[in-house]
Amino acid sequence: MAALAIDAEAWRYSARAWQALHAQEFVPASPVAELPQSLTAAFDWPQTRANRIVFVNGEAQADAEVRLRDGERLHLVFVNVPGARAARWQREFTIALDAGSAEIVEQHIGVAGADVLGEVTSQIRLGAGARLRATTLSHLPDSVSLRRSERIVIAADAACASHHALFGGRLQRFDLDVAMAGARASYLARGVFMPRARQHIDVHLDAKHVAGDTRSDVAWRGVADGRGRGILHGAITVAQGADGADARLETKNLLLSPHAEIDAQPVLEIYADEVKAAHGATVGQLDERALFYLRSRGIPFATARALLIGGFCREAFDGIADGDLRAHMDALLDAHLAQVSA
Repeated sequence: MAALAIDAEAWRYSARAWQALHAQEFVPASPVAELPQSLTAAFDWPQTRANRIVFVNGEAQADAEVRLRDGERLHLVFVNVPGARAARWQREFTIALDAGSAEIVEQHIGVAGADVLGEVTSQIRLGAGARLRATTLSHLPDSVSLRRSERIVIAADAACASHHALFGGRLQRFDLDVAMAGARASYLARGVFMPRARQHIDVHLDAKHVAGDTRSDVAWRGVADGRGRGILHGAITVAQGADGADARLETKNLLLSPHAEIDAQPVLEIYADEVKAAHGATVGQLDERALFYLRSRGIPFATARALLIGGFCREAFDGIADGDLRAHMDALLDAHLAQVSA
């Protein structure tokens, strides 16, 4: 299977990683009839068993279009299982929420082995006044790569709140394209990514204010360790005619190793009047004074370091009201914090 074409500018910081991934020849991934218990335990949550769709190497007995009902929670699980050779799979789907409120939990997991590249493309449409909560958990072994493209269209008076927790993988690329297409539409985004070793995570988020009196609030946290590399390109565009828009974008990042790298790219384009807009980006290291304070209280170095990093990352989880889901995200973060270098 040939490599998919990429835009040189949009992939400025990840083109080399993408090309290195495709230095090998991919074959189509094969679906797996039965998953090991150790893998199913990662997504077999009692609270989502009634409405869960599991894709194994992109295959599932499910419609390509899902229409959510008011009060519904949908759990989408994408499982990557290696074969004898490097393999690739693709999946496209559409989700619509015409009215009311609903929730989507999207999970990406996998088994270590030969390289697997999964490519998922989706469209989400929110009707007038609809409310959607979307959470994405991606915790992949180093042999799995993910290219995720999503477009969200938000109608008048509708709102979308999204949370992302991205860990692991050889290469993870997220393209998030959000259009606040109706008056008073709103979008809230919170995310955290934590590449370590030689992992590469690239998030490209474009929030477009198309109509008047729309709102966006974007805040991401990044932590890079080892030779890990993270990229957050956050762009906000206020189109002509989108008067009264209120847009905020913030990204804060920590480097835990002299070899780690994070590229933060906040972009703001305004073509309308009477607009409120702000953006900012920081890249730094752990506060040595805070670390010294914790150690002076008898807390071991590794524990103190994990507490500071964990507190920094958990700001991205604020606003998740579901206790069970928040517990899963905290446990996932704790597992990755245990793997950061001392």
